[in-house]
This record gives sequence, C-alpha cells and structure tokens, in this order.
Amino acid sequence: MKENSLEKEAYKLRYEFYNLYINKENKWNEKYKNHHLYKIVVESFNYRFSEIGVEMPKLLEKIKA
Repeated sequence: MKENSLEKEAYKLRYEFYNLYINKENKWNEKYKNHHLYKIVVESFNYRFSEIGVEMPKLLEKIKA
C-alpha cells in the first residue's frame, strides 16, 4: 500500500472514532481491532488534532520497521 494511502486510511479511522462512534467507542474497537492500522490509530489518540498532521507520519513509520 502506498504511503499516502496508508496515511489517508489512518486519518479515516481516526475521524470515524471521533465523529461517527462518539459514545460508541467499544463498537469502533470491535470493528477495527484486527485492522492493520489499529495500534497506530489508537496511539494517535495521544495527540491533539493540531498535532496529528505532524505525528501521524511518524507513527506510520513504525509499521514499516
């Protein structure tokens, strides 16, 4: 998968968590717990919205290693 599409997919999962699954976090976790980006997206919750544009590419580097 291309780097740019991985980043877009990670942002999509993060968006869904905060916007579509608000107050239904357990459903989001059940849906995505086996997704290849799950751990990265969960770790991204440690960063504010204003920081994530810088931090997400760094987090995605972890799956390349």
